[in-house]
Amino acid sequence: MMQVRSYDNLITRLEAIADSPNVEMDHLGDFDAAGRTYPLYLMQMGEPDPGRKKVMIAAGIHGDEPAGVEAAIRFMEINSGNADLLSRFHFTIFPCNNPSGYELNTRENADGIDLNRQFAARKPAPEVKIITEALQGKCFDLVFEMHEDIDAPGLYLYEIADDPSMHVGEKILESVAAAGYPVNVNPIIEGLPAKGGLIRRNRIRFRKTRLPQAIYTYRTCGGHVITLEPPVAVLPIEDRVKIELLALDLALSVT
Repeated sequence: MMQVRSYDNLITRLEAIADSPNVEMDHLGDFDAAGRTYPLYLMQMGEPDPGRKKVMIAAGIHGDEPAGVEAAIRFMEINSGNADLLSRFHFTIFPCNNPSGYELNTRENADGIDLNRQFAARKPAPEVKIITEALQGKCFDLVFEMHEDIDAPGLYLYEIADDPSMHVGEKILESVAAAGYPVNVNPIIEGLPAKGGLIRRNRIRFRKTRLPQAIYTYRTCGGHVITLEPPVAVLPIEDRVKIELLALDLALSVT
């Protein structure tokens, strides 16, 4: 398959962000795919002080969802010097969890594996093994997963929160609609009941293995998890990036 995007270009941007005294770039490990060796990185922004809320941002686990990757990197570029924000939060950011899929513009990695069904698997793909090891011992007040949907008619999102007072899904969807972007109002989305673009199950039951990353992190520590799904088919990437950043700002406002 032909390379569509350059992971090396992303690394160059991450290295530039890491020049900030408020950002640390951690090399988590390497794996081989598509005839090359890929490094995986974790970015930490702000001081891990007990008084700061802990936020995880994850993007790019599906390689054909580039707006999440761009939004995660742009969030760091914009906020690496934001003293007010960093006085309140410590960010753990996985900017591109599927480098080979990102380059090939495929949902799966170069070996045809959907990495977002590999968490808690007995023998996970090497990318997931590296990410899982990096997550050991970490819990978060907010987990924000930047996804996209390639054929949805509008934005929708998944939300899980131990504390219902933290729910912000409705506000995100209302704000996105007010900004002129489409919302998926279908009553069933991805086989699950939805209301106004929001999928929020009252009873939370998950299988024990081959989990999405969002569910894996929730099962580990609980908390508040949002998975955002802007529509690829009907919006250009710049608008999808704006939606990701708007939603993240709103989620942080209740954290």
